[in-house]
Order: sequence, then structure tokens, then C-alpha cells
Amino acid sequence: MERDEQDLMYGLDEFKFNKKSLGFIEEDSFDWGGQEGETTEIRAAQKKGYPVKIIPKSNGTIKPAFDLIQLSPENLMATMGGALKKTGEAVTGWTAPSKLVQVTGEAVIDTDSGQRITIPNCLLSAYIGGNLNLTSVSKIKCKLSIAEPADGSAPFTIEDRPADAGAEG
Repeated sequence: MERDEQDLMYGLDEFKFNKKSLGFIEEDSFDWGGQEGETTEIRAAQKKGYPVKIIPKSNGTIKPAFDLIQLSPENLMATMGGALKKTGEAVTGWTAPSKLVQVTGEAVIDTDSGQRITIPNCLLSAYIGGNLNLTSVSKIKCKLSIAEPADGSAPFTIEDRPADAGAEG
């Protein structure tokens, strides 16, 4: 897929976690949760205006958050752990975990504008929220906490989406 000719990034096309497409994400709910990097300013008594040295402490970060509105038993398990309930071979429900669960893995985000964002190592924190009425839907409120990959590689990448991305399913 070709990237937007003006290098704009927009539109959530698909969100995969651990190679599983999570389905419908509520419109306008995806937020990068970006935070600027931190620095320490060194000031001298003799220099009243600006610092004499600026020491970087951390890079800027992202902590993506979104509302998943497709509450299938499979999505509940993929985002919050627990177990699928089955009747024979058919999945008929989901059981919440009774112990602390850490859902970790890789997130891949494809955009309508032609980019692919890959986050190789993140913790997905999720809970059920929203409303139970006839004017809105319940949702799985999700947040990704990004950790450095075990191999020391980049915490995330933004690349052109492969031309055959639509055929990946």
C-alpha cells in the first residue's frame, strides 16, 4: 500500500495483538497518549537567562489507548486473559481470570494512510467499561504500556505498509 503522498498519518485500518485482529475499535477512541521527553536544566547563578547545560533524561514516549467495541469471548480473552467457555466445540462465553494476569505481546497497527506501526513488546491493560443501554455500547478499554524488547531493538517502528497488507487477512 502506498503511503499518503504528503506524509500524513491518519485512519485506523486494523489493530492486531499477538497476530490476532481485534476487530472493531470505537471511532475517535484511539489516542497515542504521547508524552514529551524529560530533561534536567543546569543553571548557573551568574547566568540569569537560560540554562548553561541541558541534560536529556528520557525520550518522548507513547502509551496508546483505545476502546474495543467488539466484545467477542475471543477478544475478552485476548485482552484480559481468562478462559473461553465451550459447549462441545462451539465457544459460548468467557470466564474472567481469578488471578493476576499480564497480557503481553506484539501490537501491529495499520493506518488508512499507508503506515504500519509495530510495537514488539508491550503490556496490554484492559477492563470492561462504557454503558449498558440503547444509546451506546459496552467496551473493552485498552491501554498499551511499551517496554524495551529483550533484544534491545527499537521500542516501536513506523514504516510503509507492505503492498500486500490487504491480502494478509
